[in-house]
Order: sequence, then structure tokens, then C-alpha cells
Amino acid sequence: METEELYEAVPEDSMDADVVPPQVTDEAVVSASEAPKPMETESTGHYEWEIPNFAKLTQADKQVSEIFEIGTYLWRMLCFPRQNAAPHRHVSVFLEYPEASFTPGHLSPKASFKLIIKNFKDPSKDFSKGADHTFDSNQVDWGFSQMLPLTDISPSSGYLREDGALVVRVEITIQRDERFTYDSRAVTGYVGLKNQGATCYMNSLLQYLYNVPLFRKAVYHMPVPENEEPSKSLPVALQSLFYKLQYAPSAVSTKDLTASFGWNTYDAFMQHDVQELNRVLCEKLEEKMKNTKVEKAINELFEGFTHNFIECINVDYKSTRKESFMDLQLDVKGCKNVYDSFDKYTEVEVLNGQNQYKTDDFGMQDARKGILFESFPPVLQLQLKRFEYDFQRDAMVKINDRYEFYDELDLDRDAGKFLSPTGAQLLSTGDSSSAPRNTYKLHSVLVHSGGVHGGHYYAYIRPDGKQWLKFDDDRVTKAEPRDALEGQFGTGDDSGYGSNLKFAKCSNAYMLVYVRLADWNRVMCSVTKNDIAKHLLDRLEREQADKEARQRDKQQAHLFCSLKVASDADMRAQVGASDGAYFDLVDHDKLPAERCHFRLRKQTKFAEFKAEVAARTGIPVERQRFWTMKRRNNATHRPERALTPLEEASQLVDLAGIRELAQGAGHRTAGGGKEAKVALMDIRLYLEDMGEGEGVVLSKELYNGPNGKGSLLLFFKYYDPAKETLTFKAHHLLPNTIKLQAVAEILQEELELEAGEAAGSGGELELWEEVKFEPTVMVDSMDQRSTLAELGLNNGDIIIYQRRLSTEEAAAVRYPTAQKFLEYVHNRRMIHFKKLEDPAAAPAVTLELLRGATYDQVAEALAEALQLPDPSKLRFTQHNVWSGQPLRGHIRFRSCNSLEGMLQSGQRGVGAQLADTLYFEVLDLPLEEMEQLKTVRVAFHNERGEFVGEQHTIRLRRDSPVSELLAELANRLQQQPTAASAAAVASNGGAEAAGVTAEAGAEAGPGVKAEEAAAAGGGQAAPAAAGGPAGAAAAARAEEEAASLKAAAELAAAGRPMRLLELGDNRICKIVDPDERVESLNVDYWQRAEFVPEDQLPDVLGPRDYIMQVVHYLPPPLSARAAAAWAASAAAGAASDAGEPMDADGGSDTGGANNNGDTGANSNTADDADASENEGDRSTGGRGGRGAAAAKSGEELLKDELADNMPGAAFGDPLLIRVTDSDTLGKICARLQPLLGVTAEEMARWRAIFVGSRPQNAVPAEDKDLAEDFQRWRNGFYAPAAMAAAAVGGTPTQATLVDPSKLVLALLHEDKGLGHGGAPRRAPPSTSRYTYEKPVKIYG
Repeated sequence: METEELYEAVPEDSMDADVVPPQVTDEAVVSASEAPKPMETESTGHYEWEIPNFAKLTQADKQVSEIFEIGTYLWRMLCFPRQNAAPHRHVSVFLEYPEASFTPGHLSPKASFKLIIKNFKDPSKDFSKGADHTFDSNQVDWGFSQMLPLTDISPSSGYLREDGALVVRVEITIQRDERFTYDSRAVTGYVGLKNQGATCYMNSLLQYLYNVPLFRKAVYHMPVPENEEPSKSLPVALQSLFYKLQYAPSAVSTKDLTASFGWNTYDAFMQHDVQELNRVLCEKLEEKMKNTKVEKAINELFEGFTHNFIECINVDYKSTRKESFMDLQLDVKGCKNVYDSFDKYTEVEVLNGQNQYKTDDFGMQDARKGILFESFPPVLQLQLKRFEYDFQRDAMVKINDRYEFYDELDLDRDAGKFLSPTGAQLLSTGDSSSAPRNTYKLHSVLVHSGGVHGGHYYAYIRPDGKQWLKFDDDRVTKAEPRDALEGQFGTGDDSGYGSNLKFAKCSNAYMLVYVRLADWNRVMCSVTKNDIAKHLLDRLEREQADKEARQRDKQQAHLFCSLKVASDADMRAQVGASDGAYFDLVDHDKLPAERCHFRLRKQTKFAEFKAEVAARTGIPVERQRFWTMKRRNNATHRPERALTPLEEASQLVDLAGIRELAQGAGHRTAGGGKEAKVALMDIRLYLEDMGEGEGVVLSKELYNGPNGKGSLLLFFKYYDPAKETLTFKAHHLLPNTIKLQAVAEILQEELELEAGEAAGSGGELELWEEVKFEPTVMVDSMDQRSTLAELGLNNGDIIIYQRRLSTEEAAAVRYPTAQKFLEYVHNRRMIHFKKLEDPAAAPAVTLELLRGATYDQVAEALAEALQLPDPSKLRFTQHNVWSGQPLRGHIRFRSCNSLEGMLQSGQRGVGAQLADTLYFEVLDLPLEEMEQLKTVRVAFHNERGEFVGEQHTIRLRRDSPVSELLAELANRLQQQPTAASAAAVASNGGAEAAGVTAEAGAEAGPGVKAEEAAAAGGGQAAPAAAGGPAGAAAAARAEEEAASLKAAAELAAAGRPMRLLELGDNRICKIVDPDERVESLNVDYWQRAEFVPEDQLPDVLGPRDYIMQVVHYLPPPLSARAAAAWAASAAAGAASDAGEPMDADGGSDTGGANNNGDTGANSNTADDADASENEGDRSTGGRGGRGAAAAKSGEELLKDELADNMPGAAFGDPLLIRVTDSDTLGKICARLQPLLGVTAEEMARWRAIFVGSRPQNAVPAEDKDLAEDFQRWRNGFYAPAAMAAAAVGGTPTQATLVDPSKLVLALLHEDKGLGHGGAPRRAPPSTSRYTYEKPVKIYG
């Protein structure tokens, strides 16, 4: 038996079919849960084709069937009676999809088909062959070149009917291609949410909330007005969204919901925080639920209570407070798993020393402060603190540490150690009726993939408690438990799937949701349509039905032809209308749909279409003549030619050649630069009413091309200079041999007739040809002595005529000619001017301006409209057409030559999109003058290097010296010490007080106000600045800051010199020369100004004095022995300074590989350190080998490691101090102690070393003078004399400045976030130029 082969149809003159190798593509491997299902049947059908007189057909007689429809696709069959290739011994039959070249790839049909040649004698002998094929633009047909031998086709064999006809039957089964039509509803039972741009964070949260059925039921039960629009009502929008998620067949849009929030496009492209959105959304819903039957629904689901307590150690006093929480923020850093986080959350803090607790009856007391849980909610929301602020980097960072969580969470573990005394007592009694067991089952895992500046959110949810599903925007797939749990732990031992490579995962859990097992059945209840109000359900079902109908129409759109027909009446209505256009003839998209838009099946006969046109327009079929529309190379759209009689006798599908083609780079074919044809058949036509009688021009008399003769279809517009109007008059079919003068006479007669004037009284006409309007207007004057052919006119050209004006008449009007008028129309723009400080508000004014207007003309026009006396004080900012927001940079003075340049943002040149909005601000001085200034933000620091007051913004000329900047700052400090102090207390001191109480509030639980936390701690509900340790600290801090500002004012009045420092990464990078220009200041550095301390003034400094920088550093990683030696010496020093032995827990606060002050050997003594010499040394940078290290004492090893290793990150406020070559480290530290406000006990725990620009540090003995060291460093680390002079206020000095970038005195200790006197350290304003997130706001 002959082997069956599949062939694609080839041209008739081709001898051999091309052999096409198999097309192999690489496809991503997907898990079994995500693998698409087998192809599903979409539709089936059959068609029979009769080929008469088959035996008489020759090789050249290719046969084509009529077009037929099966499964929403159009098909036809091809037959080559004598085969389409040598040796021409068979009949060839193919199935063709004629629309393939117009169909996008994702809509190409995949079909299983069978071609059958019928046997009329014995139907059981019907000959058939089948195949599977995807019909696309590369392979439009498929079939069999060797279908059946010609020798077998005869009446005797039965394959020909008695009359010689061959009958071919095709049976087609169309399959759904799951690559493009994945049905998540069918696979998982759930659908996804569409991403609006950057709303994946919202989608993951909404999916989790929807899959808490009790919450969904509460939303359904919210009463809403019957006719409320979803886009204007948050409850209705959320109800509609949940209904669609429950019943819609495909992914759901969230646009109505975000519109109800009051968000615009910019908000949709701004990624927010999931926790913040969850909080704001629930607050809004609680507000909407007030005084309804679901008023307490959210609280009953998510609200738990904490037990906050402060208990005095030495007296009988205890303060407790019950606080509510909706979610819990758990630490990730430093915690291995979720239980560690709860341990840290409930950790008891001891309040002693300067942080004692103030009671009403017993004064200041040592106390224990902590948080326990009174009760947990049915649905427990755990926010994992994956993002934290890094003070050293002055930036937010993401913590990708491995963090484990579990399928079940037992919060009653260890006899209820997380529970309050009441909760623990109930647990011990085993009474589950009053307090259910706090055992939870994991319900949802919300995941963030990416970094701090951006990423992607998705969620793993198991709605039934068994099968995990991955909700990733619009796609929902099944997932394995490992994907939802271990896969989201973060960095650690996760090595991927079978890979030996270790890598840091940036995808990890961000929010966990647990449901209490005792409440699982109640929370995961059944929700049906009965839970939706009837009027709401009716509307939602109606909306859903309408949407499904639109989707069906969209799916079947390729079966229909869209025809848009314009006539003279439509042109007359559009040209020159207030909302219309002046150029070209008609915009088909703006035609009235009920009269001009037709949607017909492609198999419709054109004669049937003409009958429909007659019924709608009233123009009889015999008077209709249709012209094709062409988009010319100059971007105009004009009628081109009349349809031929053959075209009018065909089906609409046969008019595919005149369909409207999509343009632009986004629709290019695989072949390159050609226009791509769209799937929909969109035909645009001009309908000419030919009229009746002798004047009718027959189609055969029309002009048909260059060098030919015939009548041209021309269109005429009339311009009235006095009224400044342009109107469409009519079309005319005119011989191309006629002179334009004769045409002018015809137009003159029509004009006089219309105006009711006598013949010849209208005056002479002037004629113009409208050629194009983009990018510039081209309206050419026409020579009336020439013929239409000599003028090069074609079908569809436009002639504008007007009365010729005298010199006096022309001077009396603005635009005397049609050319001038159309240039004005083309160049005018309606520009909306908005205030920059409120870009979301309505425009302050809208002006009509010419796009060629200069910068000064735009400013003058706006100033006049706003009644501003000086337009030079206006500054403009461009509008971003994509985000709908102002651009970050301003338009520099006269930097744009025209209004068009001011309106361009982003892409420039051809195709650039112009905005219609400009933002403005009114300055306090002319813009040109202001641009000569530089704005410097400088902070004043006191003698301890601490930031006080407020950040000062000072504007100076760019060529001004820094000395002027310092003089201006001194003047401000001198003039307003009281105001500055008050502002500092209000904006910063109060914030710091709030920071203390907020810290207590954070420990008390989310949602606790700072004042309430302070009241809880202090035993009275007092403001932050009064009562309690927080209030006392805040008051002391405010007084101290006021004193600093007052002292600064006095120093400024006394003429004390100042210096300007540039700081980066908590180090002084440069001391700025007072003669240096302001424009040279580095905006990436923190600008800090301070008065030169009294002991550093030039007249008190000598040649043996040095000025050097002191910087706070975290300790470097140390070996166990070195850390133990540090701990031992610190304990001994602290005990000596305190005059009493150290407490048992008074270990070292420094050293350690984790840079947090924990050396890992805090309990060791000096003897212990020496006794451990035989243990392996883990030093990372010690000198010598293991034997050399073992031979040294612990103290010697510590000094070696400090000398060989660079310290950790810098923190706190650096400062410049004076030292002499006779100083020792001990003397320097003794002078620093009161300056820094630390106790001698605390200072004894620190280490002071000299740190160079390379790991070449010096650790001299505390009692050794530094003369030898300074002499050794003289050539390598000393700064130039000019910088030394700047350090003392600009006067030459005998002292030596140690270059702050090369050598510093480093104080190594733990960063406790404290400043002078143990008060919380005030962080300077961030110098980062980037903003990370915009606060979530829901306005609706």
C-alpha cells in the first residue's frame, strides 16, 4: 500500500513541492500542574462540493469551491484535476483557510479534517484521507497531492456520478489551542485579575480576601443603592468584582474598583505596599459598614487583642492595657522561623538607668515592659518585615534571609507562653468553649519577587484547605505544597529543583494568612447567589450577560465585515463643524452608526448590502455608486476609484483587497516593513448619489488612471474670510480636459444661486488645492487657465474656493485667504494650564495658542489670563502623556523655541505625541535670575556634631563663595533662634518624642497610637511631651535643642567663624574652602555647617596641634578569642569606672561576626580567653599562622585583628576634634566622653583605633603618647594648608589637619540608635533623590 504523505498546495507551474524540514522550537518545561490539557473540541461540521464534468478537465483547470463556514471560520477547497506536481497521475485535493493572511497567530484555527471522495456505487468504498493542521499565514492550505490515482476515477469505479461529476466531502473538527486559550476556570475553578500596569500587589490581596468566604459574604451583604455605579462606589465595585471572580468565565478587570478608589492612571502604575493597602481598604469598608447588619464583620474576622504591661521590679506597681490589632508585623531579620518572631515580639524589655519608668506614686522605677496576647482572631494576618530602613545606607533594603513558616501554627505551645495570664489560665483549664485552641492552618502566602525598587507580587492560596493554587494576575494554576511553603522561605539551603548551584532568592513570602482550625468551617462557608441582594444580582447578571455577548461578538468578529459609508451629507456635517475638522473630507469613525455603519457576514452579496444602504439612506439602489477610500502617502484619506461591476456582483469577502489596513510599527508582518492586515475586515466607502436624467456620468466614462481621459471626482469647499468659516459644498464629476476657469464659473453660479444674487454680481473667485496638512499645511493656489489634467488632479482631490478680496477687504480680516486660515487652524492648540503644586486639580485656565508661539509669548499669554504683573516669574513644567503627571524637571528659561517644543515629552521628532497640558508655578523672582542661583540645603550641627533645628534652604548665585552661604546661615540663626527652636520641637523634637512612644506603641502592637502607648506605660493618658519616660525624654530633648539654638545665635552675634562639611556614609568627606564656589558643592553629599569650637580657633592652635575626624563604626568580625578578650577588658573597665562589680548579664556590647555587638563569648573572662589558646582560631585576618596566634595573649590577638581588618559600617554623627602629639588615646577618650554624653561605664566598652584609607590601622596603647605616630603619618595623611584653614574658619593656622578621607579616629561600638545623654539619635533628612512608594489613599 502506498504511504500517505501530506503536502501543502504549490503553484501550478511548480514541478516539485518543496520539502520543509520539521520546525522545532524550544519550549519551557512546566510542572504537571501547569501543563495544558489536551486540545478540546470547539466545533465540527461538513461540506460537500460537486465538480461537474471532471473527466474533461485538464491540468490547467484548477477548481475552487465557494466559501463556506464551519466553526466560526471561513473555508474553501482546492482541486487540481491532474495533480499539482509531476508526474500528474493523481487528483490533488486541499482544504484552504482564505483568511489566514489576515488572522493574528493566536486566532489561527487548528483543525482535524478528513477529505472524502464519494463512491456512488458503494458508499462503504468512499475514499478518505485525514490530517491535523494549524492554518496560519505561512501555511494557508493543507491536503493531499496524491489523493486518489486518476486511473481509479471513472463511472465504472463509482467515483464519478453518471453525469461525470466528482463529489468531494470535507469533515472538519476545529480544536481549541490551549497555548492561547488556557481556561483557568475549567482547570482550577477560579479566574484571575487583570494587571492595570503595576497592580499585582492589589490583585494578590484581593484574591486572598475573596477566598475568605465569610469576608466575601459580608461584602455581599453591604446595603447599596440600586442605581449606584461601580466606578463611583467602593462597596458596589467590590461586590461586582467578587461576583465576577465567582461567576465570570475569564480574568476580571479591576478598573471599576480603582476608579472607586479615586485613582487615576498614574496610581495604577505606582506599586504600593500590600499591608498598607489592606489596612486602608479595610478601614474604608468598616466606615461603609457602619450602622448596617455587617458592621462588626471585619473586626470579627481579623481583630485580635494584645495585653501590654509594665511591671515595676522593686515596688508593687503594674500597669496594663488592652489593645486591638488587625495584623501583626513580625521581624524576619535575626529570626529563623515564625515562632522565633513571636518570641521576639513578646520579649520582655527591662527599663532601667536613664530609661526608667515614671510612676505616679513611686517616681522613677526599674521595670519590665512586654506584650502578650489576650486573644487571637479567626483569620490571623502576619506581615513579614521583609523591608527595613538601613541607616548606614540611608536607604530601604529588602531582607531575603531564609525564614521558615509552617502548614500549621500552634500559638498555645509551651503552656501558652505567648498568652496573657488570663489566656494562659483558660488554656490550662482546657475550656474550649470560652477560648478556642489557637491552632491555625495556613490559608494564603502572598509573595514578593524582586527588590526594594520594584518587583512582582503573586499569591499561593488553598481555598479548600487541600489544593494549593497560584494566583498570578490573570493566570490561575495548580501548585504543589512545596511551591507555596519551602519555595517561599527565601535564601538558605534552597538550591532550586535538583541544581547544585546555590543562589540568593529574591522571591519569598511577604504576608502569611492563617485560619484557626476551630473556625475553619465557619470562615470557609458556602457563598451563593442567595447572599446577594436581588436588585444587585439582577444588575450583575445583566452586566455579565452583556459582557459575554460582547466577547462572543469579538470571537466571531472575523466572520463579519464592517462597512462604513460616507456621503456628501456626512461631509457637510463634519467639515467646519465646531467639533469636526477642517482638513480632508470625512472621519468614518465619527459617522452616525445607525445610518452609516454596517456589520454583515462576509458571505453577504454586495447587492444585498446595497439594498440595506437604500433602506437606511433613502438613496435607491440604481442611484448608488460606491468609491473606495485610499490613505495616500501624504497621510490624507480620499476616494480613489469606483467599484467595478464585477466587484459589485461579488460577495463582501471578495473585497478583501480594499479593506482598511492598520498602520504603524506595532502591526508589521514577519517579512519586514509592509503594513499588516488586521483580522477584522474593515471597509470604508464613499457613496455617490448619481442622480437621475441626462446629467448622470456612467462608470465607463470615469477617469481611470494617468494619461487617460474621463471624468474626475472632485470635492469643493467654500471659505468665507469675513466669518472665518470653511464649509463643504458638493462634489462634481468633471472631464479632466475642462479648464479650471470653466469650473470657477460653475462654482460662481452655484454660489450666486445659493445667495439669491443676480448672475455675475458675486465677483471673481480664487481657487486653492488642499494638498496635505501634516506635518505642515500645503494649500496651493491654482492657475485657472490650465485644464484639470494639466494641474495633475486625481479622483478625490479637494478644491477650496473663495471670493477674491480687494486690498482694503484683505486688510479688514485676520485671514484673507484659505491658505492663511488653514495654517492658523493647523497651528492652534487649546492648552490647559495647571498649578504644579496640585496637578490633579482642574486647569486654572485654558488658552488657545499657536504651536509656533515663542516661550515669551506663552508666558505673556498666561500672565495676562492670570492677571500676573510679571510673566518672567512663571516657570513651566512639561506633562507626561503616559503617566498623566508632571515631568520631574522644569523647562529652563527660553530653552524651547516654540510651544510645540514645550509640549513634547519623551519621544521627539516624527510620531511624537504632543501633550495638551502645561504646569506652572509663580516664583518670587524672575526665572532667568533664579536659574543663576543654586539652592543649597544645609543643616546646622552643634559642637557635638548633632543635627539641631531644621534643614535650611538657601539660594545664592552659582558663582558666590561658600563664605556667603555660611554668612546667610549665621544670619538666620541669629535672627530667629526662638522660632527655629519652636519649629524644631514641633517638627523634629516632637517627632523624636513620638519616636520613643511610637517604639513603645510598635511593641504594643500595630494600630496603637503613640500617645496611647505612652499613657499605657506611664499610668496616665498624658501627651507625649508630658508624663512617663517618653514624655520626660522628649521634653529634655526639646530643651536641649532650644539651648543649642540659643547658643548658636549668641555665637553668630559674636562673629564666631563657621565651617562647611560634606558628609557621605556618616563620614566627613570634605571640608569646604570658604572661597570655593557654591556651584561646586556635591548635591549627593549631606551639607553640614557648624561653628568652629573654641579650642580649634586659629589663635589658640599651635604647631603641635592636630585636627582630625572622629567616626563611630561597628566592630569588624572577630575570632572567638579576640571577642572574648574584648569582652573581658570591657567588663573590667566598666566595673572599674562604676566602682562596683559588673552584673552577671553585663557582658560586652561590641565585636562579633554579626556586627550587632554580640561577640558570641560575652561570659568569658581574661583567664578563659588565655585558657582557650589550644582551640582553633577563627580569625579572618590575624597575622601569622595558627601557632603564632596561639602564642599570643587574647589582647594581643584582638589588637592584631583590629589592625588588619577594616571596621564595619559607619553610623551616627562624625565630628572634628583637636589633639596634640602629647595626647594618648586615654586622654582623647576622656575628653570625648562628656562631649558625646556617654557614661564612663559605657565608654569603657568602646575601642578607639586609628583607621587609614587601607586596612593599615593603628591600635596604640591607651597610655602611649601619639607624637611618634603623628610624625610617622605626617607625609601620608595630612591635608593641604588650604583645607586646614577651612577647618578653622578660613584663616591660616599653624595646626595640622589630618585629611578626613585618609585617616580617622574610629570609635568601635554597637549602634544603639542613641545620641547625647542616651536620647534617641536624630537622623538627618534623607539625601536620597529617589522616592520608593507613594502612600496608599482611597478617596471613594
